Amino acid sequence: MKSETGYIAVLPAGIRLRSWWGRVAGAVARKGGVTLADQGVVSVTNFLTGVIVARSGSREELGLYSLGFTVLIVLQAVQSSAISSPYTFFNVRFAEGERAAYTGSSLVHQLHLAAAAALLLAVSGALLARGLGSPGMVAVMPLLALATPFVLVREYGRQIFFSRLRFSAALLMDLVVAGVQMTALLLLAGMGKLSAAGAYGAVALACGGAVAVWGATARQYYSFDRTRILPDLRMNWAIGKWSLASGVASLAGAQLYPWLITVSRGVEAAGILAACMGVAFLANPLIIGVGNFLAPQTMHSFTTDGVPAVRRLLARSTLVLAAGMTLLCVTMFAWGDELLRLIYGARYAGFGLVVALLSLSQTFEVFSLPPNCGLFLMERLDVIFRANVIVLLVTVTAGFWLMRLLGPLGVAWGLLLGNLLSSLYRWVEYLRRIGSFTATGGAVPAGNEAGGGP
Repeated sequence: MKSETGYIAVLPAGIRLRSWWGRVAGAVARKGGVTLADQGVVSVTNFLTGVIVARSGSREELGLYSLGFTVLIVLQAVQSSAISSPYTFFNVRFAEGERAAYTGSSLVHQLHLAAAAALLLAVSGALLARGLGSPGMVAVMPLLALATPFVLVREYGRQIFFSRLRFSAALLMDLVVAGVQMTALLLLAGMGKLSAAGAYGAVALACGGAVAVWGATARQYYSFDRTRILPDLRMNWAIGKWSLASGVASLAGAQLYPWLITVSRGVEAAGILAACMGVAFLANPLIIGVGNFLAPQTMHSFTTDGVPAVRRLLARSTLVLAAGMTLLCVTMFAWGDELLRLIYGARYAGFGLVVALLSLSQTFEVFSLPPNCGLFLMERLDVIFRANVIVLLVTVTAGFWLMRLLGPLGVAWGLLLGNLLSSLYRWVEYLRRIGSFTATGGAVPAGNEAGGGP
């Protein structure tokens, strides 16, 4: 199957900084700006949810909420890898009529995944109730199981809008979630009844409303053809298997830490780590928003204008990421502890170095986005998988040792090391392959599809 890429072209020598920034501003001011605004709404909603839980309860309560949130992150990664990423890859290749049937198949796949996830969490909750895990999670699991299918379908709906370049529609849906979720949380906090479990009840209510909005506004995008459901699933799996393996490896590398530190040092330590991550990862709207913009826009750019357009697009996005992450790192090293105390309260003071190192680790993760786009579009998902395995291997070796020795500070050092090594590997592999890919005009050499080739 033919794919497309470009990646970051080497910018011409002597080009003026004002010209660079003018191009960056032009890209962001158009569709990318709406995408960043949308991701800002999503990230601020998640961020404020954690802050409200932290200020309304103990460190342990924030720790329980953060453990549940890692479950949602992993499930969303599975969904993205198995359904959303293949949809983004294939949907532009269909004519409009066939595209609607393909979207209908993906919706059926999505609903089955959401139901399976809810069932898995319900069974896990029943096992916890029998004393087979953390007692604090017993109250959280039923409401987490209730919220999960709504969270997953809402995220699926967002990705459908992104793939159709309907960024404003995604923004509207996420504003509904933000309004309902914040209102419910503040009401519970005002009554003194907010807990980690109650927070997931608010999430279920808000995302249920978002799913209703999506169902009302996206009906024209899908139709159902029962004869296509299994063939489309097999087609998605051809590319999704590598994406799924990469996603699981990537998320395991990062999301194991809250569970490992809970086992080693208790739920309170997980709460401290969650607060530090909440401050350090304030750039998530920029990062995820650019990612949501780059993936579908790169496909459309290649379809309409070819490899040169893709190279220009990714070069401009790289400059946006560089500017944003430089500013973030300087801010966190200078005022990380003050921000932690201001946002989460005095009980979380004294962990400024953790915040600073986490922000630096995220910087290396962010600089993996451009080569990731190139490798994905060259169908080198095996390379992305190996890069994510690097993070996982660091987590279960040096990261685990550092975490046991230093607690949350050790987690920060472990993430920094893993993301640095993974980012370097992606860049080396991308630069090694991009020349031949560009020379062929975007054709994938025989044997290189989705994991083949050297």
